[in-house]
This record gives sequence, C-alpha cells and structure tokens, in this order.
Amino acid sequence: MKAPILLLALLLAAPLAAKEELVTLPGRDSVQLTIYNSEDLTLVRERRTLSFKQGSNRLQFSWANTLIDPTSVELQPVGDTAKAAIEIADTSYPAESHEMLIWTVSCKTAGAHVVEISYFTSGISWQAEYTGVVNANEDSMTLTAYVTVTNRSGEEYENAQVRLVVGTINLVEKIVNLATPRYPTPPAMPAPAAPSEEWEDDLRGMDEPNADSAAEDGMIRPKEIKKSGLSEYYIFTVDGRETIPNQWSKRLRSFSVEGVSLKTAYTLKPRDFGPAFTKVLEFKNDEEHKLGNEPLPDGLIRLYKDQGMGRLGYMGALASKYIPKGDEVKINVGPDAECTRTERRLSLKKKDLSFRDGWLVGWTTVEEFELEVKNFRGRAVEVEIHRSMAGNFDFESTDPFEKEDAATRKIRFRLDAGVARKFRFTVTTRHGTNAR
Repeated sequence: MKAPILLLALLLAAPLAAKEELVTLPGRDSVQLTIYNSEDLTLVRERRTLSFKQGSNRLQFSWANTLIDPTSVELQPVGDTAKAAIEIADTSYPAESHEMLIWTVSCKTAGAHVVEISYFTSGISWQAEYTGVVNANEDSMTLTAYVTVTNRSGEEYENAQVRLVVGTINLVEKIVNLATPRYPTPPAMPAPAAPSEEWEDDLRGMDEPNADSAAEDGMIRPKEIKKSGLSEYYIFTVDGRETIPNQWSKRLRSFSVEGVSLKTAYTLKPRDFGPAFTKVLEFKNDEEHKLGNEPLPDGLIRLYKDQGMGRLGYMGALASKYIPKGDEVKINVGPDAECTRTERRLSLKKKDLSFRDGWLVGWTTVEEFELEVKNFRGRAVEVEIHRSMAGNFDFESTDPFEKEDAATRKIRFRLDAGVARKFRFTVTTRHGTNAR
C-alpha cells in the first residue's frame, strides 16, 4: 500500500488539540526528482496550489513510512504574488508524533497561492545502460541509451520530472540515518550540502516536456537527455514526465542513434589479453559519430551483432565510466583468428660487459625481432600492438611508435584486407651496473 508521505492539510483552528476542520488538497501541480548517483540522495521539489484564509493558517506535513530527511523539509511561496501575500511564521514538531511537523503560515490576502515543498530523501537511485546493435560489416551500429530509475523511498511520485546528477558530493550524515527517528523531536541539524545559488537556480526549474521528434541526423529522441554543467556536477534532464511507483523500477529510453560509425581494431596486448589478437570495436562521443551533444553517464554498454532475420548475437560488454564529449570508447569483444601474428627473434647480442673481482656485474643485451601480421578479413582493419619490456631498456622500431607507459610501447597502423605486413623492432636492455 502506498505510504502517506505528504499528508498536507489546511488547518483553520489554531490549537492542535482543538477540533479542526481539514481541507482536502488537490494533487501535485508538478514534482521534480533530482537523483544523485554518488550518494543515496534525491532532492524532491513539489508544487501545489493551496487556498489560504486571511490571517493565520496551519499546514501539516507527515513523513511516516518514508525515508525523508525531516531536517531538510522546507516550504516556500512561488511567484511574486504568493511571496507578497504569505509568510512562514514558524515550524513546530508536535509532541504526540515524531513523524510530522506543522507550519504556521500568515496570509495577508485570502486566496489560492502556489507553494513549493522541498526535501531530501533516500531510497531512489538510477543507472544508465546502452545497447548497440552492430551491422553485418561491423562498421556502424544503432546505439540506444536507457536510464533505469528505482524507487524504494516509501512514496509514489506521479508525473515527475527526472533529473540525474553525475558528480561527487560530501554528506556529513547519510540521509537514510537522518530519516530514522532517534529523538522525541527531530534534532536541530543542518540539511546536507547547502546548495550554491547557481545550483539552486538550476535545480528549481521545472520545464515542460518536449514532444517526441525525429531529427534529420537519424536520431530519435523520445526521452532526450539534456545536459547542464554546474561546477563539478553534470545534470541530465530526461524529457517528459514519468510516474515512478514505490518499490518499482522504471526503464526510460533516453535516446536512440542510427548509423554510429564503428572502427575495428585488432589489439595485441599479451599482458592483459593473452598472446592472440583481440578484436576491439571503437567509437567516439562526438558529432562525427552522430553523438557528442552531451557527455554520457557511466553505465554498462552491451553490443549485439545483427545476424539477419531478426536475430542478434551477443558480442561483448563494457562497464564504462563517465564518457566526456570527444572521448573514445573501446569495447573488447574477444579473441578473433581473422587477424594473426607471427613473431621471431632474429638475433641476440651481449655487449658492454663489466667485471668486478672476476665477477660479471654489468652487461647489455640487444635483441632484434620480426613481427608479421596478417589480415584475413574482407576489409581493412586497424592494428594496435602493445609491447611491454622489463628493466632499463631502449626501444627502436621500423614503424613509428608511442610511449604508453614506462614499460610499454605502442605501434598502430592500418592493414588492408587480405594483406600481410612485416616490421622489425629492437630492444636494448641494460643489466646490473650498466643500468642508468
């Protein structure tokens, strides 16, 4: 059964103990959920239109059976008319209940006014996931992004605007702990992470949903994610309104992009993937790949291959971190025998021998290798070779290379369909007292 999170009443008699007439409230005009991923924290802002009588009014707010932080609950008038007409005189916590408060509101002009109630709650979370359907040639895909929102807060939020925050925040105390009664009355404790003015202004807006539309670039966005940056935070707004019942998870499609260009790279990285080539599919979060409108939240990316007749074959997955604009995504889909390598050592020389008291204390080895790579595929591929060495060494190659880290050098080149290519490299290693 739905928990009675917001039992708001307009109390027309002053004393709580007296017999009071309760006025049934209309439903929420709007509600906005701003969900943080780094903490179990959601900022809720809801608006209602209430009828006030002139003079003193009393409003009751209950958080029974929910995970609301009672120290964070606030009531504010919305709009110049309401701000001029009403004022929150005080907030009290009745002794007979540990899960409610009463606002005393002074009203200069009787009538209907919009108020906003905001608070932090725990129990609501979100995660992103992406599904890519790769075409038969593995040179493009349709990428669809989803956001799954899970609500275990104790309250049902109807027609809510959903905003997702990527960023790290600092909490003095967990919201779920603040929501658990431990005192006869709620402690006088500051709400967590007082927002900056810029942060407040951005979160306060409740935009109207946009109609579903298909753009000329092939993107269909029934739930377009809009990004805005706030210092170290990024806020993603999902278009439209969603009802998220308590104890339910809801999967929302945020965008779908057709024709995202893919590049196939065969990667030789024995330290991580073993002695054989591993096939890696690559794309960028940029305009050239029909993406790049905003950074993408971290989430699981799954790739499937279109095998025709409506059949899909699973290729691989990547638990991706936050993807900035212009960043490259590489998904390892496993070993592939369509690209092979043969390596042989051509020579081994030892030089610069150093002795002390008849013992060999320093020497240098020079090893020359030849590597042959063959592409058996029907189209050109990118080849990426990572060579790791130990000790104090120099690396030379007939092909250009770059330093990946202190122990690894990387060589990358394009290999046409059905072509074999050979190149040589030399590793000079200094041992003992010869090491620099």
